[in-house]
Amino acid sequence: MQYQLHDCEIDSIILESNRIIFSFPHGFYVADESGQEWKPLRKKLAFVIDKDNSPNEPIESFLTIRRINWRMNGWKEISFRHFSSLFKAGNMVIYDEYHSKLTNWKMLQLNTATSRSNIEMFITDIIDVECLE
Repeated sequence: MQYQLHDCEIDSIILESNRIIFSFPHGFYVADESGQEWKPLRKKLAFVIDKDNSPNEPIESFLTIRRINWRMNGWKEISFRHFSSLFKAGNMVIYDEYHSKLTNWKMLQLNTATSRSNIEMFITDIIDVECLE
């Protein structure tokens, strides 16, 4: 499966046992191994996390979110709860994504509908990616 999240809008992220599930109100691009695009567009994408080495860790421990801090000229880590509250102002847009095949990490750069919109999200220990809808 090949997928592209660049410039896609998300309206929520849900944490569920060993998955981090992104919801795309307008869908996202996904194709099979031969390059054929799946129709209709898929609306949910789940990153499956490898919790075998730390089964008692909450799913939040595989997710790091940081936000630009203009006063301190740097980045400040925020909780998943704080991050989720930002959706009240509107949907977010993924403007860039990076995947490390060496470490199975994903980094997403997001813009929010708030005044301090720059967010970076790091997801670690990804073992699989699933299209749910």
